[in-house]
Amino acid sequence: MIQRSIRHKRRRFPVVFLIVGFSLIAVLVVLSTQSKWELGSDPGRPGHAQAVGSGGVNPSPQITDANLAGGEAGGSGAVQTADGKNDSTGPKPQLPSQTNVPPKSWIPSVSLDRPTAAIVQYQAKPGTKLVAITFDDGPDNRYTPAILDILKAYKVKATFFTVGTQIKKYPAVMKRIAAEGHSIGNHTYNHSDLTKKDMNGIKNQIKWTDTLIQRSNGFVPRLVRAPYGAVSPMLKAIIKYNNRELVGWTVDTDDWAGKSVAAMRANVNKNTHPGGIILMHSFGSKHIASTVNLLPLVIQDLRKKGYTFVTVDELLAAKNHGGKLTAKTATATA
Repeated sequence: MIQRSIRHKRRRFPVVFLIVGFSLIAVLVVLSTQSKWELGSDPGRPGHAQAVGSGGVNPSPQITDANLAGGEAGGSGAVQTADGKNDSTGPKPQLPSQTNVPPKSWIPSVSLDRPTAAIVQYQAKPGTKLVAITFDDGPDNRYTPAILDILKAYKVKATFFTVGTQIKKYPAVMKRIAAEGHSIGNHTYNHSDLTKKDMNGIKNQIKWTDTLIQRSNGFVPRLVRAPYGAVSPMLKAIIKYNNRELVGWTVDTDDWAGKSVAAMRANVNKNTHPGGIILMHSFGSKHIASTVNLLPLVIQDLRKKGYTFVTVDELLAAKNHGGKLTAKTATATA
């Protein structure tokens, strides 16, 4: 009886060993598969970067998500045009979603190019009353050419703060603006409120437009105007650090809002003072036809009052020489 029990136990030992062996092999296979899956799928690990649009981060500090090709805006996603409407035909130039992306310390910082626009030297004679007329949100192929025709007829130089999405469509108009002696400034890529963006978001809006101006006109502008006149300490710091000039205005015509030509004319006459900057638009509203009708009246009225029309560059240069001209930043829609 005892011998039979011992033989029974000896027969069970190989079976137990086999079960334990197979169990260990199964555990090792599971652990190996899980380890490979984690290393290959977690975009939050250092060294794993995805292209913008796939939920990850583009490692390049250069232009990351703007379609800067000429012609009509392309790509997918809606963008805000200069008039505030959504344009489903254009790209969406913004930082990727913060979901499933590496910590900010791993996101490369966007760097702006140095401005290469010519430094303007301008010194006004004592007692000269200077004023600058500016146009936002263009160019386009309807109102901007009409405005340029008027300025040429009256021999007035102005400043155009241009939007990236419009520059792509009308590079020939951009060339004409510069060829006729007017100044060009950066008004962001798609008229975004820069106070609602982080540092890279602000820089991208400026950089994309810099690139388009460089392509159409051959220089990186020094002048920047924030859409809606909305500025923040961060924006001011970025502008100063990159040797740019943040330009506001002192007289807002509200031409985009549909005011009558008579009301806008009275506003300009009442509120324009030496060193002033007048805000108009060359695109962005169905009411810009009134701007075209207003412009020659403003030029005639201010000339009768003894004003000399200059570009913003010239106005700032005169201010630096004389120290009495001040261009304040207003907080109104631009």
